[in-house]
Parts: sequence; C-alpha cells; structure tokens
Amino acid sequence: MKTLIIDATGLTGLGLLVGGIYLQFGAATALQSAGAALLAFALIAARRGKT
Repeated sequence: MKTLIIDATGLTGLGLLVGGIYLQFGAATALQSAGAALLAFALIAARRGKT
C-alpha cells in the first residue's frame, strides 16, 4: 500500500510537470521531457531492483 501511494504521488507530480511544460512551451517539448523523465525513472528503478 505504501508503494502504491508513492507511485500515485510520483505519477501525479509528473503529470503536473508535463502539463506545465505543455502550457509554457508546447506539445513537442512536453512529450520529449516526459519521455526523458520516464526513461530516467525506468533506469533508476531497474538499477535499484538488481540489489
């Protein structure tokens, strides 16, 4: 349950961040930054899962 709350909070934060970038700079920049953030998150999560 604890990880579910943390994951939901993280996804909400990412959504708000991308929404703000979209409003400020447009769709292309928002999608690129969201993709980069999700890729970085996946790499960090995979690295933590190995230990």
